[in-house]
Amino acid sequence: MASEFKFKRFSPTADNLPRNSPSAPIRILGSGLSALTLACSLRKKHIPFQIYTRDTRPQSFWDRHDYSLLLSGRSIRALRRLLCIGEDVFQRTLLVPLTTPFPSKSRELVKIRIHRGKLEYLLRQAFEKEIEWECEIKVESEASGLPRLIFPSHVDKLEGSITFDCMGAHSPIKYAEVSHTILPVVVFRGQMFLSKSSWDRKFRHWFPNNTSQIREQFDKTILELIIDDVHPHGGVVKLSYVYSRPRLDGPIDPPDELWVPKRSIDEARSPALIEKFLDEVEVFRQEYNLPKPYDEVFNPERMKEDDLVHWLQRHSRANQPKLIHLWNGDERIFKLGDAIFQMSILESTGAELAIQDGIGVAREIERCREAMLHKWLISGWVGRHWHGHASFHRMAKRYRSEVIE
Repeated sequence: MASEFKFKRFSPTADNLPRNSPSAPIRILGSGLSALTLACSLRKKHIPFQIYTRDTRPQSFWDRHDYSLLLSGRSIRALRRLLCIGEDVFQRTLLVPLTTPFPSKSRELVKIRIHRGKLEYLLRQAFEKEIEWECEIKVESEASGLPRLIFPSHVDKLEGSITFDCMGAHSPIKYAEVSHTILPVVVFRGQMFLSKSSWDRKFRHWFPNNTSQIREQFDKTILELIIDDVHPHGGVVKLSYVYSRPRLDGPIDPPDELWVPKRSIDEARSPALIEKFLDEVEVFRQEYNLPKPYDEVFNPERMKEDDLVHWLQRHSRANQPKLIHLWNGDERIFKLGDAIFQMSILESTGAELAIQDGIGVAREIERCREAMLHKWLISGWVGRHWHGHASFHRMAKRYRSEVIE
């Protein structure tokens, strides 16, 4: 399928030609959106770098992050410039559904879905050789409390002047973290495939005019259907569905067995947990007469065949002075994206901030190397907090709940 992504990229234009750039290499830890947008931006500016990630090299864009995410028109336009591809190519390759018009400059605030796996595939294309896959970095604490990075023995450790931590919420570098909250919300996500005929007969008319997401609320439980991808030839549709509600905490409520904030990452697909979830869906269907197309999707017997996962809605933030202290340490570590401020998966702008961080910090490095990175961090701090608080308020409004506040 990768052959479908062969297209001609534009040559750099006057506004993105590299200036004289410093030659000292930069280390990037992680392979998510902030890491890849940073790397792609540095590549265009002829600034050397190396990516280290514990992830396995994806064999196709469906191997990793095979889902769509919501971005503003402004971010989509910035990504098109970064990739140096035309609007029509961007539209038919990345937008979901692919009939969605590419956002004009006057529609920069409009929200559009984009396939994350395909986006990351295109971002990686220009620098595959600069990625060290299956490289799990361990962290030891110095006497000062600052972290020291331990690279695997099989890796040729690059001695760089700056190390960017783009490993997000699961970063082992915890030095600057000061708060970590798991919102009292139960969320499960499933994914299913629909043939073109099934989609046309049962679902298409529920998603009119390039609609990519619909939802219905039943008391405080919300059901959502999201288009992740549409195969350009066969017309097969990949659909995500989300079941979410506040944690049960009323005086007569039994203990909420689906509220498991201390579960491990591996337990997100625990068969026992999934079975309890399907039992709840069965009871939910008995309480509510689900309208179409939700009755078709949220059917426990059918859902048993799908990829189901329990989603924790995490919220964490780092301490600004500690972040600067971390950057001033021997390892010269600078955090980006979710590694600074993580928001919940639902009702957040985390992907937006990750992309903005990657592009913005590359511009700052080109302008004055690392000398002013702390000022770049400080200047955007209020904005990060605003996005975090706005995410909290949207979650509270979503469930009409004061518990989340």
